[in-house]
This record gives sequence, structure tokens and C-alpha cells, in this order.
Amino acid sequence: MFSGVFTLKILIEFYCEENTKNISPLLYGDYDRVYFIGFDGEGADSRHADVLDTLISSKFGAETVFLTVPDKTLSGAYRLLYELVGDGHEYVIDLTGGSELFAAAAGIFAGTSERQNVSIANYDINSGVQYLQYPVLSENAALHTLSADELISLSGGAVISKSMTYQRINSNNALRAEIVRMWDTVKSITADWNRFCSMTNRREDRHVTKKLTRADDRKTCERLTGLMRRRGIIKNDVIYVDDKGKTYLEYDLCPRAKTTELYEKSGTVLELYACLAAGESGAFTDAASGTLIDLDGLLSKSKGDPRNEIDLTAVYKNRLVLCSCKCTKPTKEHLYEILTMAEQYGGKYSIPVLICSEPAFEPVRERAREMGVILIDNVINSTLKSFKSAFLQYFPV
Repeated sequence: MFSGVFTLKILIEFYCEENTKNISPLLYGDYDRVYFIGFDGEGADSRHADVLDTLISSKFGAETVFLTVPDKTLSGAYRLLYELVGDGHEYVIDLTGGSELFAAAAGIFAGTSERQNVSIANYDINSGVQYLQYPVLSENAALHTLSADELISLSGGAVISKSMTYQRINSNNALRAEIVRMWDTVKSITADWNRFCSMTNRREDRHVTKKLTRADDRKTCERLTGLMRRRGIIKNDVIYVDDKGKTYLEYDLCPRAKTTELYEKSGTVLELYACLAAGESGAFTDAASGTLIDLDGLLSKSKGDPRNEIDLTAVYKNRLVLCSCKCTKPTKEHLYEILTMAEQYGGKYSIPVLICSEPAFEPVRERAREMGVILIDNVINSTLKSFKSAFLQYFPV
């Protein structure tokens, strides 16, 4: 496309408030410098500029420069392009997310300058394809990928920790078997499992003591301990009443029960099972469960620092996927919860997903479609294969 040898490859990007658009062009090529252009009063503030500069320098090794067009006119935008583009370098002017004035100025500039070192591009975030429009129309696949941490940082957040990654599950056959075994154990009695995990719990190494306080706690415990004993998860279980009339359950975790959070938090079983299914579907990169996020990215130790935990995060074609996992029947409240989290932590192009163990009522399905939330329900009646297929239905490879 170009003749001669160029010193630098430079991206010219019109800044917009959606950072996913600002960063996406860098996925399709290697650049030495990025110019972010904005009309006076519409450019990046110091916080957004810092977020972009930090990610671009660390991820892509490129320099960032923020420029202002003093007058919001076609001639003002054209004049800045004319002053920026010179000989000796290769330039890509990206139109996606830019204003109509900037797009018109770029079109006039490209059509009149006859420069062979300038191309114009836009991209489709949803499909993950960049289009070079000038001098010839062609498709360009992404060369780079973003992690969930990096996509979250674009919205001003920061990942504090993750409880489990698919890479870890995939590298440990015993861990994978443990997750599947535990899900198969509790999937038919999720209500009992939720109650069992909510009982006051004390653990010393592998020895667990639970305090039974409700009238039906004994029956709940007997159902759960019987299943877990037969599956080789616990042993030496006993229910007794102490001299004060308090009822307790005591048992030992077997050596094969290594991932203790599986047996202490009711939601962890479905979260890890969903992480396994998502990873094995082959549709995602960077799948992880229990992602704890600092809302404002400051990572302070203050108890008042806003934080939230996402049950499952993943990346699909450089778009952030955020999943909420519920061991219950889905509700409209669950839909609003994950949609709000997706918009807050991932921006406009993040994908909200609600995963529930039980089947949904039709009004909830209808509301999910209206809201644009992907609903994967009835996991208790799905095999691992069909669970993976459910992901692929919405995220084709």
C-alpha cells in the first residue's frame, strides 16, 4: 500500500467518551505514537487521559499526545490534520467514534492531499474487524488482545483479585474433577445447599463445625452430608446436642476436597462450574471467577472504598463479558443487577450475562431480551456439554 521507508507509524484518533472506541484501533496494528484529537471542551479530562496513557504505554509501548482543535469547525479539524501529517511517517486516521466534522475533514484531506503515507480506517467493535477505507477497502483482523483487567481499567476500575482462573482449572485435572463432582452433588438441592452454607461455620484445618439453629436444619444437614459422604467429600460426620441444648454438626473434609471455598460459599460451586464451561467452550479468553474490583481504581485500604465482586469475567473478541451466577430461579432484579455492573465496569460494549441454576419464567426471559442481557438458565438440568453449547449459542467461535 505504501512506498518508501517510514520512520514512525502514527495513529490519529478523535477522542470520544467511550474508551473502548479510543483503544480498539491499537488492536489492529503496531503504532509508535497516538494523537488523540478533541474540540475545545470535548477532549479527555486529566483522569481519562491518564487511564489511556497508562494502558497504551504499558500494553502497546506507544507514546500518547492529546491535542485540542480550538474552533469547532470543518476548517479547524482539517487544519490540524494538515499540520500533523508530514512526510517520513505512516499515518492511520481512525474515524470510529469521531465527530462528523472530523470524519468530513479526514475525507477531504485524504481525497485532496494525494499522500501515499495516509490511510483511513474504522472498526466494528461487535465483530472485532477493522476496515481500511482509503486507498482501498479491506478487512483487518485484530493482532492484539485485551485482558479483562485492561478492559475494566478503561472504565476507571482496577482488579484487586480473582478467586480462580480457567487457566488454573485447565492445568489441574484433579481441580477440574473436584468442581464437576461438587456441582453434581448439590445441583439437585441448591436450596438446601444455600441454607447449609449460611449456617454458622467454624473450620480448623479440615475439621468443620456448624451450628444448627432452625427446626429444619437437621434434615437439611442430613441430606447434604449423606450426599457428600457418598461422593467422598466428607467423613466422620455427626450431629449432636451439647450440654447447653445447642445442636451442632461436625465433619472432616476428605483429602480429595482441596478447594475449600467450594464447601464454604454456596455460590462458588456454580461460579467455578460456569468458569469451567466458559473456558472449555473455546469462545473466551481470560475467563476467571470471583473477580474483585475497586470501583475507582485507587486500590485504597479504606473500608469505605467502593468495591464489588463479579462472579465470572471473560473476554470475547476484545469485549468484556460479565456474568452473575445465581443458584436460584432468575428474577428481573437479577437482570438489573448484572446490567448495571456491566455498564459500570465495562462501558457501552461490555456484555452482561445472567447464569441461573433453575429455569426462568417467560416474563423474565422477555425482559432479558428487552434489556440485552444474555440469560443462560436451567443449568441444573444441563450437562457440561450442553452448558458449553449454551455459551456458544451467544458467543460463536
